[in-house]
This record gives sequence, structure tokens and C-alpha cells, in this order.
Amino acid sequence: MDEDFAVKEAYARQLLERYSQWLSRIEQVDRQEIDGVARELSAMLSEEDSALHGNVMRSIGELHEKVTEMLWISEHMKILHDLSHIFAKTFEESQILWKAFELVSRVMRADAFFIAFYDEGDSEIRIPISIDSGINYGPITVPYGQGMISRVIDTRQTIHIRTMRDEPSEPEMIRWGSPEIDTNTCIFVPLMLGNQVKGVISAQSYREFAYKKEHEELLKIIGFQVASAIETARLYKRVYQMSFQDELTGICNYRAFHNDLEKLMSEGRSPIVLIMLDSDNLKAVNDQYGHHSGDELIRRIAEALKACATGDDTVYRYAGDEFMLLSPGATLEEAEEKVRAIREHLRKRPLVQDDCHIPVAVSVGIAGYPGDASTADGLKRAADEALYRSKRKGKNCTTVYGTA
Repeated sequence: MDEDFAVKEAYARQLLERYSQWLSRIEQVDRQEIDGVARELSAMLSEEDSALHGNVMRSIGELHEKVTEMLWISEHMKILHDLSHIFAKTFEESQILWKAFELVSRVMRADAFFIAFYDEGDSEIRIPISIDSGINYGPITVPYGQGMISRVIDTRQTIHIRTMRDEPSEPEMIRWGSPEIDTNTCIFVPLMLGNQVKGVISAQSYREFAYKKEHEELLKIIGFQVASAIETARLYKRVYQMSFQDELTGICNYRAFHNDLEKLMSEGRSPIVLIMLDSDNLKAVNDQYGHHSGDELIRRIAEALKACATGDDTVYRYAGDEFMLLSPGATLEEAEEKVRAIREHLRKRPLVQDDCHIPVAVSVGIAGYPGDASTADGLKRAADEALYRSKRKGKNCTTVYGTA
């Protein structure tokens, strides 16, 4: 009897040590290990003791689940903080999408992952990022109207596939990961921005039953942040582009001119020809026919410049009725030929106002880098000086700086 008691006492001590270890590392405990010990002892204890021990085991199991959940929520909150921090600093769509994948992978299996975008009325769905085993196979497009992505967009509802054994065998629903292995657990969440569906975010695993309800909620929040960040990035890009574009004519403006000229010179491009062009009769048109006709004259000059630009040429409305044409690699003779083409284009397309044909006349100055100047400002001053000389000659003529 004493020997039997000693054996039970030793076993009890082992159990207490095991329980102590569980409590010290509760988040790492295998729930199956807890259940196994409970089953093992239920056959050895009295009914009353077995019930008490069962309560202890359930309490340890519940503690394990709560601690695991708290740790997951903590990591979840860190991810949302990291996403907000990253998205506040970048306006590059590719960086936003890749960072979203990296951070999602921190708290859930993402053997396969994609983000798809859709604009209402489009016939295709764009998938800029489609990752399998860490490799991005995007960008790709899929037809709108069929498959899982279209279903999520149409219904605005999350789809959670826990195992493919319970799903119909539709190819477009299954083959999201490796061509050799089907994903078994998939979550497809609509990207919502206000009341608009912007697309779908999806995480998938080759394991069955890999995700919980919490993972759906995480993807919803991340999806909203991604949609917001992409919308902000696109707005920033439009505003940025507008800051370099002339609103009246649609061509580049003076900011773009200085930016492009400095860039050409920093890249060592040579030669560079600058054509500076100015209207001769804008004031007269404004005074006689009104500013709407003056605006049309400015647009007519811009159209002529665009029509006659070749190769790497770029045209700019610098200010008022003053225009620039940058022509890297051109000779002064080629620049003069461009000006003749511009004059001919304008000659054939006069303004028509009150049945009157109004010719569009321009004065032009031409200068070259490095022959006429060694800096961007120097090149602009040389072309401006040549243009001034054209005006003094009687307007509607061209002056090359070095030959004036």
C-alpha cells in the first residue's frame, strides 16, 4: 500500500511540475496535450476527483485560449499601427501592396495572397500583386463576371472557404496558389472604401481550416487601409502631375521646364537646343475679340508645337503667351527647321472670329547648349536674348543666338 501511495505521489508531483510548466509558457502549450492528460487521468481517478481535475484542465485550456487570443490581438494592433505608419510615408502603389502582404504574413499563413482592383463598368479585374511562396506573379488581369473575385465584388460579402473538399470543383475558384498544389483554405474579402467596392484582398493556405473569424476581420481592416492608401496615392499622383501641367493647353508648364532642363544637363545630354517662342498678337486679339479668343490663340500655338515636336522634344507653356521647346540631340539647323514647320502649321490654321481669319504670328529665339551657354539659366537667358532681338527686328521672325 505504501509503495502504491509512493507511486501515485510521484505521478502527482510530475503532474504538478507539468502544470507549472504549462502556466509558465501557456501561449506555447499544445491544446491536444491538455486534452490528452485529462483523458489519461479520468480513467485513474474517482468520479469526484475526475470532475475536479476536469475543471482544472478546462481552466488551463481556457487560459491558454485567452492568452493566445490576447497575443494575437497585440500583434494585430502592431500590424495596423505599422501599416498606418508605412502608408503615411509612401505614395508608391507597389510598396503599399507589398508591405500589406508582408504584414499580413506576420499573423496568418499566406502561402498565396493577392489584391485585386476593379473600377465599376470595367470588363477586367486588375491584380497588380499575386504572390505564391513569396514570388509575385502579377500584374495580371482576369475577366469580370466570373469566378470568386467577381462574386465577392457583386455581393460585397466575405467568402471563407475552410476546405476545398466542401467546395464545387470550379477551376477559377481553386487554382490560386502553386499550379501543383491547390490551396485548401481561402478568405476573399471585399476592399471597401465608404460604400464603394474597390476590389478584393485574399489570403490562402495549403492547409485546411487554417483561418478563424478573427482573420476575416483582420483582412477587412487591412483591406480598408490598403484601399484608402491606394486612393490617396493616386490622388497625390494626379495632383503632382497637375503641378507640372498647364491647365489651359494641357502641355507641360514652367515647373516642368526647369525640372526637365536640369535633369537633361545632370544626365550629361548634349547638345540641347532651346526654342523660345512668343505670340506677336495676343494683346490685339484680346482687345478686339475678347479673352476667350486670346485663350484659343494660346491653345493654337500649343497645338502647333505638339504637332511639330519630334523624337525627344518636349513642349512647354512657360508663361502667358511664351512657350518653350526643348530638343536634346538636335542641331541649330534642325531647330530652325522645326520653327519653319511650326509657322506653316499656324499659317494653315488661322483663328476664325466673326467670319474673320486672324493669322497667328510668333517671334522665336533659339540657343544651344553647350555652344551658347554652360548652365540651364545661361541657356534660357541666351534664348530670351535671341527672342528679344526677333521682336526688335519687327516680329514674326526667328533669331539664332550665336548668329545674331
